[in-house]
Amino acid sequence: MTVPDPGFMIAYCEQTLPGMLTDVCEVPAELAHRIAVDVLRRAEALASLPTREQDVLIAPFVEEAFEQEPIDAPLDLKAKVALVVRNGLLDDAIRAGAPTYGVAAVLRYAAAPLSHLLGARLREPVGLAGTHPFMGLAGRFPRAWACLEALTDGFAEGGPRDLTLPASPVPGLPPLTDDDLLIRLRRAATGGAVLHVPALGRWSRDSRRLHGILEYLLAHGATILTTNYLFRPTDVWVRRGDLVSPGDTGLHDTRGLTGAHRTLAESITG
Repeated sequence: MTVPDPGFMIAYCEQTLPGMLTDVCEVPAELAHRIAVDVLRRAEALASLPTREQDVLIAPFVEEAFEQEPIDAPLDLKAKVALVVRNGLLDDAIRAGAPTYGVAAVLRYAAAPLSHLLGARLREPVGLAGTHPFMGLAGRFPRAWACLEALTDGFAEGGPRDLTLPASPVPGLPPLTDDDLLIRLRRAATGGAVLHVPALGRWSRDSRRLHGILEYLLAHGATILTTNYLFRPTDVWVRRGDLVSPGDTGLHDTRGLTGAHRTLAESITG
């Protein structure tokens, strides 16, 4: 039995990742170094959390991560790689114009080292000083956290899960720079609208920002439909069986959609 070694993740971040970012993704060396530091910080932050919290944090990104390489890696590990590596400063660099064609390799080579780090910290926890990107989300966004907990529980069998939203003050609009999304959020607040997005990560890969969006929409009675999920203030639905790759036509594939989930998807796609 191989003993998990956190040194693999440290070496990946200090040696492998900066070179891949500069050589393959054409990221300037200084930015590549900052991204690598950010990835290791995010990895240690995730590893410091209970397993249940880790599972809730990755839930929004599973439907985009399941096709990541290595194909035979566990789905939860691939989603954790997306959360730790793809969703931090690397995502900021991509939004700023960095090429995306090398990202698949970056994520592929991160899977084994991250698995070692998570396993090592599970065996011997290490205290994490200071704040981190995943801190306090359940308390600050209680509706969003409850929704994502129901989503986490729904992966096993698919179909519907009851959702009871906790009582909490109604939040204002989250801080966003996407004017189109802000308009859609304002409209949803006036009449419990249905918002369709191929995957939640298309709204934001930043966990705090995405929780803020979900908190706002759920507080205002909106319905959220993605390629594989349906969120309403009273229930959460997950596509049964294999997930479908998010995209403009993904929702047309109704395999595994049942009940209200299927009905709503068919009404959106015509």
